[in-house]
Amino acid sequence: MNYRPTDVEHPIKMYIRRDLGITVEQFGKIAGIPQSTLATWIKRERPVEKLPIDFYSALATVAKKNLEEVYRDLLTWQKRYYQYKQESLQAAENKKPLFSLAADEGRAVYHAYKIRGAEADLLEPAKRLRKAIDRLDSELFIQALIPIYGNIERAMPTYLAKTLASKDQLKEFGQAFYNELLIKG
Repeated sequence: MNYRPTDVEHPIKMYIRRDLGITVEQFGKIAGIPQSTLATWIKRERPVEKLPIDFYSALATVAKKNLEEVYRDLLTWQKRYYQYKQESLQAAENKKPLFSLAADEGRAVYHAYKIRGAEADLLEPAKRLRKAIDRLDSELFIQALIPIYGNIERAMPTYLAKTLASKDQLKEFGQAFYNELLIKG
């Protein structure tokens, strides 16, 4: 199965088009399932686990496979689809300049502390953050971020790991984050 991330669609479409080699409309006619029903499941992004057994049975008949194989294949397509959607969201997020992403994140973290009335709790970790930025030490930077995020039970952004690989990016992200977190916050 050769799939490119840009080609990933809902698992129903992927299974029918790629694994069966026919269109969704053709499958609907063969299986006796109205095309409008299939289109609704796809449009509403109905998870594989919530599809009726008759649908799996029709797929298995057309594919000449057993139900377990069809279900497993659909779950594989679903995993790829969710991964593709997540990567697309991250790519859209990453089109924003790093400095802007960092500033937005710093404001959001500060706001979370402010809501809790815990702004003073940022002072000590912020000192460690400043030290890490000045040294361009990504490991120290992460160590400083852990308690900052842990205190507000907020997940660190996924793009952060890629950011810290470069000292220039660490400086850019770190400075913007720090500025919003403490100076402007």
